[in-house]
Amino acid sequence: MISSVILMEENKKHILIGSGLIVFFFICLGGIAAAAYLPGFAGELGRMCLAWITSPFLMESALFFLALTLLFAVNAWRRNKDGDDWVKLDENGHPVRDK
Repeated sequence: MISSVILMEENKKHILIGSGLIVFFFICLGGIAAAAYLPGFAGELGRMCLAWITSPFLMESALFFLALTLLFAVNAWRRNKDGDDWVKLDENGHPVRDK
């Protein structure tokens, strides 16, 4: 019973972190879109960034690399949290515990 409560709390934490990352991403996109309406050089830079982000090939490749980077980051974090995966086997192929 207690482990299920801890698991539920951990799931809520993961959902909040994931939701926060998605919200941050869309706030950044909204900021770039809003910068396109600024006057002068800032507006030109905002329009250039908006055009670069929304062009089909660049948008797809940027999202691919962003997702790949996030995947590697989450996997590295999980492996650091879980610890070493090294397993010693005896001559019959059965795992041996360190003493």
